[in-house]
Amino acid sequence: MSVLELSGVEYDDMGPKPGYKAPSREGKVSILVHLDEDVRTAFKVATIENGTTMQEAIVAFITEYAGPVLKRMKRKGEREPKE
Repeated sequence: MSVLELSGVEYDDMGPKPGYKAPSREGKVSILVHLDEDVRTAFKVATIENGTTMQEAIVAFITEYAGPVLKRMKRKGEREPKE
């Protein structure tokens, strides 16, 4: 196994390097939800039946649920001077 030295810290070549963030995750934050196993299974099956992913379904729900707050946040941001 080869060892790569970056910034004085050694890493092996297995897996992503510490601090690496996939480009698709740039600008995103993670959330953690604990569900009963049957709820998680039903949710997964529903997303498959609806041709979507669990992430897409959660984002759609949160966007709808928090819609009024998101609108207020956008309006407030528009009033701030742009630099």
